[in-house]
Order: sequence, then C-alpha cells, then structure tokens
Amino acid sequence: MAGRSAIWRVGFVVDRLPPPTVVQALEERAEAVSVFAHEVNDELEPLSWRIDLFFTEMPDAGALRRELDALLQAQGVALGELPTTLVLEEEWVRQATAQRGPLRVGRYFVHGAVDRGRIPPDVIALEIEAGLAFGSGEHESTRGCLLALDWLARRRRPRRVLDVGTGSGILAIAAAKTWPCRAVAVDIDRIAVAVAAENASLNGVATRVSVVFGDGCRSLLVRRAGPYDLVLANILADPLIAMAPELRDGLRPGGHAVLSGLLDRQAPRVIRAFLARGFHPVRHIELGRWSTLVLRRGARHERSARGVGRSTSPAD
Repeated sequence: MAGRSAIWRVGFVVDRLPPPTVVQALEERAEAVSVFAHEVNDELEPLSWRIDLFFTEMPDAGALRRELDALLQAQGVALGELPTTLVLEEEWVRQATAQRGPLRVGRYFVHGAVDRGRIPPDVIALEIEAGLAFGSGEHESTRGCLLALDWLARRRRPRRVLDVGTGSGILAIAAAKTWPCRAVAVDIDRIAVAVAAENASLNGVATRVSVVFGDGCRSLLVRRAGPYDLVLANILADPLIAMAPELRDGLRPGGHAVLSGLLDRQAPRVIRAFLARGFHPVRHIELGRWSTLVLRRGARHERSARGVGRSTSPAD
C-alpha cells in the first residue's frame, strides 16, 4: 500500500516531557507527532509521556532507533521498545470519530460527517474529522480555546485573526464562522497545513481562512498579513513563552491573545512572561489539569494589571 491510504505509527513512552527542540526535530523526521501524558499521579501531574510518530511509508526501524537514541539520550531520556503498527487511514478516521462522537462546547458543535444530521439549531457547526492533525475538539486545550472564543464573541469583533500551530484548523475555522473576519492559520507540519485547508473548504470558509506553512509569528506571510486583533495559540508552555515578543509585535494594542496547551501548574510562568511584555490577563479557563489564558495587549502607557477572571465552568 502506498500514499496516504496507510499510516505507520511508532509509539514509545518516556519519563519526562522532551523540550520543544526535540519535539521539533521529531516533527521534521515524521509526517506528524503526537505527545500526551501517559500516566499521572494522584495530583494529575504527568509521571510519563507517550510519543507517537506517524509515517506514510514504513520507516527503517534500525535507522529510526539510532536517530531517536541520539536525540533523546542527549536529554538524559532512555528509550525502550519501538513497536510499529500499520493503520489504514480510513480505519484510523472511522475509529477515532466513533470514539469521539459530536461535542458541544459553548456555541460550537464539533462533529464528523456521520453526524451532519444531528446538528442542533442555534449552534455554530464545525465539521472536523479525526485524523493526523491535532485539534478535533475533544482535548481540554482545544475545548478551552473554543470556550475562550465563545466568551470573546459576546465582547469583541476582531477583523484579523491569527491561529498559530493550527493543526486541523479548528480554531481559525471557528473564528471565521463566529465573526466576519479574515484568518491566517499557520503550522510547521505540512500535513496539518493540507488538513486545515481541506477543513476550511469543508466548512465553507476557505475564502476567509488562509492556511500557510511556516514557523508561527516568524513567518514572512504571517507578518505581512498583520497586525492582528486576535491571536490563537494552542501549543506548549515553553514555545508560548519563547514567542511572547513576536506575538506582542503581531498584535494590535488592545488586541487579545488566547493561549493554551499548558498545564495548570505552568500557567503562572506563562502569565509572568506575557505580563513582562505588557499584556493584561483577563480570563483563565481551567478544564481538568489544563489551562487556557485570555490576555489583552495594553498600549505603551498602560501598566499590566494582575487581576484575572477565572473560570472552571463552560457555562460562565
């Protein structure tokens, strides 16, 4: 079998979260990468992490093993067995969609093709099939971002939106279906770019969502399309902190940033980094052990306020 009809998955477990440089190196080696907590303690802190690498052709097990050993051992991470599984892409999507089912998040209804006949009235429907690109609505970080958009929709009307690390494109699509805005969705994963573009077309917003391949706020196309009224970034804590200067430069004064992909215990560190760049935290959504932050960029003469509204309820 060739092409994208078959997916090879290589999964392994490590005892610590690899730094962003390692994750980026893995993304350059594989078609797509998934990183998530494998085991947690009683306080829901990760004890180990599972990493899945996805390939459209069967990888050379020996060469891959040597590359991973060199990459991870430099970080003091031991690598165990590397089981490889062949999954038909159609079966992958079918199983993932069946396990997920439709999802209601605020005003949004996230569903697959099989649930088109079950869309309730008075919702914003987002048709996103489960697949290789992250972001089909079920993860707490994606849900937190959708809740943040739901909250902002009652208060703001952005005209230009940027979605950094777009994955499936769900957040850019949600923004384009919430407001009459133009959105730029950027990702460093070429499969994610293709998937996001396909999803934008499927949801009828392809003329207002531009999907580009690039390194977030550093991308020339992203910079040229700015400044933005709203920036969405559902990525990891360390990359969020690292991109704070570029994100501030790309956001209009008074514009908002929605940041997610961080654990609750990481939120204070991210908030401090953005406070130092003149941001005001205005909303903190907690779902399980994951946090989503809504911050506003202040004008030059404004001082950052430290008060922040906190929500653990989707209804708030």
